[in-house]
Amino acid sequence: MAEAVAVVLDVSPSMDSAPAGETTSLQTSLNAITMILQRKMFAESKDEVALVLFGTDNTANDLADGDNYARIIVAKPLAAPSWDLLEYVQNDIQASHHTGDFIDALVVAVDHLRKATKGKRGIAGKRLILFSNLGGEFGDDKIDTIVGALKAEEVELNIIGPSLGDDDDDDGPPNAANANGHTKEKTPQQRAGETMVQHILSEVEGECYSFGEALPALSYFQAKAVKQTAWKCTLDIGADLRIPICMYTRVTEAKTKSMKKVYARDQDAAIQNERTFHLNDEAETEIEKDDTVQGHRYGKDLVPFSPEDIEGMKFQAEKCFKVLGMTKSENVKRHHYMGTSVYCCVGDKGDDAAAVALSALIQALYETNSVVIVRRVYANKGSPKLGFLSPHIKAKYECLMYSELPFMEDVRQFTFGSLPLSDDAPPAVQKYKPSAEQLELIDNLITDMDLTNVVEDDDGEKNEALKPKLTFNPFRQRLFQCLQHRALNPDEPLPELNPLIADYLKPATEVTTKCEGTVKKMKEKFKLEVVQVKKEVQTGQNVFKENDDDGPAAKKPKVEVAGGMADITKVMVTEVGTVTPVEDFRSIISAKDEDRFEEACKMMQTVIIKTIMASFGSQFFGKALDCLKALRQECVKNSEPNTFNHYLVILKETLKEKNKKDFWQEIVKDHLTLIDKSESEDSGVTKEEGAKFLEGEVKEEEPEEKEDEEDADDLLAMM
Repeated sequence: MAEAVAVVLDVSPSMDSAPAGETTSLQTSLNAITMILQRKMFAESKDEVALVLFGTDNTANDLADGDNYARIIVAKPLAAPSWDLLEYVQNDIQASHHTGDFIDALVVAVDHLRKATKGKRGIAGKRLILFSNLGGEFGDDKIDTIVGALKAEEVELNIIGPSLGDDDDDDGPPNAANANGHTKEKTPQQRAGETMVQHILSEVEGECYSFGEALPALSYFQAKAVKQTAWKCTLDIGADLRIPICMYTRVTEAKTKSMKKVYARDQDAAIQNERTFHLNDEAETEIEKDDTVQGHRYGKDLVPFSPEDIEGMKFQAEKCFKVLGMTKSENVKRHHYMGTSVYCCVGDKGDDAAAVALSALIQALYETNSVVIVRRVYANKGSPKLGFLSPHIKAKYECLMYSELPFMEDVRQFTFGSLPLSDDAPPAVQKYKPSAEQLELIDNLITDMDLTNVVEDDDGEKNEALKPKLTFNPFRQRLFQCLQHRALNPDEPLPELNPLIADYLKPATEVTTKCEGTVKKMKEKFKLEVVQVKKEVQTGQNVFKENDDDGPAAKKPKVEVAGGMADITKVMVTEVGTVTPVEDFRSIISAKDEDRFEEACKMMQTVIIKTIMASFGSQFFGKALDCLKALRQECVKNSEPNTFNHYLVILKETLKEKNKKDFWQEIVKDHLTLIDKSESEDSGVTKEEGAKFLEGEVKEEEPEEKEDEEDADDLLAMM
């Protein structure tokens, strides 16, 4: 269901005056209206908006008759928000030279809402938003008319203007009439306007916000979105007790909707999605969706899973909301909360017995400081979830709040070393023990950063800063700002961050002021020192190599071994593994044993083939290329070019047979060709032949010494 909103804006001269360097009330109002339109457009809301201006130089409304309802125009009739409306608000609204009657403007706006929504389906509510500093003249002869019309049409009234303070209260700060909170005395006309507004609001139970509260208040204009559908089930306690309940979403994660179908300049343009399926081959052959099936990799094989297989393997569960047990609330830690939503659980509507039973449970949990652990299955064949119910009691209602909990497999245990606060800590870490003064500074910093009593209201009372209910999402606002600018100005760069949004990204001035002294002391007590990196020391591998030389080991100079057993075991590698193949290969051939070199090359060749075949796409191609480069380098160093050349020819044929041509393209890209005579005198391949080999012309030279030939099948068999 949609909402019909009439925005009534004062464009009289008093709205366009402000001290130097401060934003006028008119500009603040336009910024707020822009954000309202952005939210409704980019959230794909079905709400409709009308724009009424008063204090204009001309008159254009259905009620105008001579001097009655003069200086009021219906600038934009009720319709879905559009780019034209945004452009008009941003560029075409200017302050006039006349004042207007805000009471008359409200009457015109209500009349327009009544006529525009008559007979229209899908309109669930009506809202009227007045932006004015109440500085213009008005008549009180139509008070009964506007109050009666608002009640008869069931229109909600919101007024955004100066703070409606109590003039008799001398303890509070002076009332502010400026959009930026610039303090100045209100005019007698404004005081009279405030009195009239307060009377109207009390009659129709409307709400009023100051210009300084305008942006946070916009969250209310967006919150009334969709009527929730209750999730109904029975709360099962044991085998015999079942309480019919309904669950509603209380808090959920705000996500930015897809922009695929957001308002286009041509709203009649057809938006179509096209999705095609292609094989992962050179021609990218297109296939039909019906010819595809899900597959899961098992080793180097892809195992197909049909929809029937997937359905048959699903866990079969029935819809339920079952109590597993109860525990003290302190046993459920805050970091155990999961999911993106919190739900409100109440008794089934119209079931008095369920309401009484649930109330008894809520009161018992509250008195014993306990929570209920429950198992929830949203629907038949759905996945079971673990959660807890906590009591929530207010003056007007009581309910249970449901939040999701993790299973054992969802918990990640991260162990971090704590500071050695006690004297029992090991001597090695005693130097890191903070002093009592340092601990006190950290404690003071936490206290100074407390946001619960920071913002001072008009009555001089301290309130919480950044209340979730009154704080808009700066990410979404910035996104809306950029989308709007790109749509209206496609050839211009993105604008700077809106100052109104930037203010929310800065800490409160009161907080930073309180923290300054503590932070200064922390810089003195927590001194930062540059840690010198230790010089590289000799490894255990080099120690053993020195002991192989002539001379008794006892006469060797004592060296420091770095890394302990991790480095000593480097000399004990016996085969080339798949985890660190290059290091294993070079560790084996470091023994300078010809037999071991040949054996290591064969193992490396096997690992290369195995890595390529096990790669999902190009996942392990980097590791395989590193292995191939290492094999080539060592064959050049050890004057064994034919070993590498013979293997590269076999590898090329294997890649063609196993449809791994994309890896061959990586080889060509890195110019990993045959070893030619310029690199090794023992090679029978010229530089030109090496270049042609990468282009497809293969000329394999027979090795000078007869070797056991291996083909691709032999290499695969070694896997």
